[in-house]
Amino acid sequence: MDDLDQETLKVIIEIQLREAQDLVKGKHREGEQPDTELAMQLYCQELESLATACSDQAMSRSIAHAVLIDGDIIRNHLEEEQQAVRDREFAMNRQPSAAAASTAPPETVIEDEMIEKLAALYIGIDDDQYSTVGEPSSRRVEKSSSTIETRRCLACMADVPFFETIQCPCSHEYCRECIAKLFNAAIGDESLFPPRCCGQPIPLGINQIFLPAELVGEYRAKELEYGTPNRTYCHQPACSAFIPSQFIQGDVATCIKCRSETCTICKGQSHDDHCPEDAATLEVLRIAKENGWQRCYSCHRLVDLSTGCNHITCRCGAQFCYVCGAQWKTCRCDQWDENRLIDRANVLVDRDADGQQLGGARRAALVQRARNHLVRNHQCTHRNWTSRRGAFRCDECHEQMPDYIFECQNCSIHACRRCRFNRL
Repeated sequence: MDDLDQETLKVIIEIQLREAQDLVKGKHREGEQPDTELAMQLYCQELESLATACSDQAMSRSIAHAVLIDGDIIRNHLEEEQQAVRDREFAMNRQPSAAAASTAPPETVIEDEMIEKLAALYIGIDDDQYSTVGEPSSRRVEKSSSTIETRRCLACMADVPFFETIQCPCSHEYCRECIAKLFNAAIGDESLFPPRCCGQPIPLGINQIFLPAELVGEYRAKELEYGTPNRTYCHQPACSAFIPSQFIQGDVATCIKCRSETCTICKGQSHDDHCPEDAATLEVLRIAKENGWQRCYSCHRLVDLSTGCNHITCRCGAQFCYVCGAQWKTCRCDQWDENRLIDRANVLVDRDADGQQLGGARRAALVQRARNHLVRNHQCTHRNWTSRRGAFRCDECHEQMPDYIFECQNCSIHACRRCRFNRL
């Protein structure tokens, strides 16, 4: 991080520490420390550890960057000194000594290795990925005082210095700006959480040195929120803050922002007696039943299925049957609704201009073939893609792509670039 980020991090930590201390202020008997106070103390320790780690990473980055920029100057200076030693030996003995001749090259190699390893230390890759003998897997350019190795960001396709990129578990790489956008999108859209590429989560870990301190704090908060089943939010419309389980006693959840009390059963204002039936919730459930909507057993979010099989993956990550609502593979319901299957097959046939113009038996044959293809590939992992030129709509985020879109060669789903790499 640069100096501004470090200052921001310091301020954020101070604010969070003050807020945490305010939350645990209260009286209690000696030796009887409340769980909430212990939790806040552990949270403060985590904040202090994070500040130390970020400070260390900033120093490592500064050293690595300086060595990369000044590496050629250092090498040239060493070569001049080594040449002076050889000249002196030659003048005295009329030939270079064996010691001077044998020690010069290794010193230069050591400097090269130091430069590579410092860079490897900064970006968090294994030492054996870099060597003065072999080249790394990524593209390299000839080093000089003004040119260093670059890598291509998968998202923006820009070539950036390799120490400004992170490598995902799938080996794809993102620049600082694009990885921040990816983490920010995951905070606002649970279906993108945690951030991932090619189906593999991108760990926060050392990657947080590329992110603003505020973004890291928001991500940690969402990590707690999205990982909580049957969440409770403040019933006050102007607040609606998530209430962690540490602030729930029985059926009463106390908001850490406005201190309002919310019932964990009906999610409305807390009651002094037994929770009554919530008329608004019952009405919504009645409408959902009439329309055939299903409710997630984990987060209780309502889901409407328009295409695809009865296997539902909720935005919270839970998997269940759309017919009965039971956890997936625990019931004997049909895996497909035939009407939805035929509707999807018609969509696939109509994507092609020829399919729209066909009629009768020829079109019916194409629809049936598309239907059978969907059944065979209903558990597609979306690993084989091709691009299609033209204007298409993404089947995942439903955004219109004006120039081209990716199509899965197995299940024929259409996906924009972000959904292909970061959602599916």
